[in-house]
Amino acid sequence: MPMDQFGLFDEPSSARDEVRVEPKITDEQVQKLREAFASAGISSMDERKAIIESCTVRPVATIREVYAHETPRILRRIEEHRNYTGPSTGCAWDTREEDTWIDRM
Repeated sequence: MPMDQFGLFDEPSSARDEVRVEPKITDEQVQKLREAFASAGISSMDERKAIIESCTVRPVATIREVYAHETPRILRRIEEHRNYTGPSTGCAWDTREEDTWIDRM
């Protein structure tokens, strides 16, 4: 195979030497996360860590280890947590909105 053509798994040597560095979280993003946690009433560091790690899918010792691109996902998860009303109680029959034919009998 000529040098200017690559197979499916071949890479030019310059591509192998490149290391992609992900940008870390900014101070502004840290502040947004802290405000979102406070707004959602999440004050436990263990709970905050669990939410962050559920989004990053890797262990995170401090908030500064979060990558900038992960912040929006974490903010959405915090918002979901804040809006969660808990499991619905009762059964579908008891909580139905409209009368059925059997109710009209």
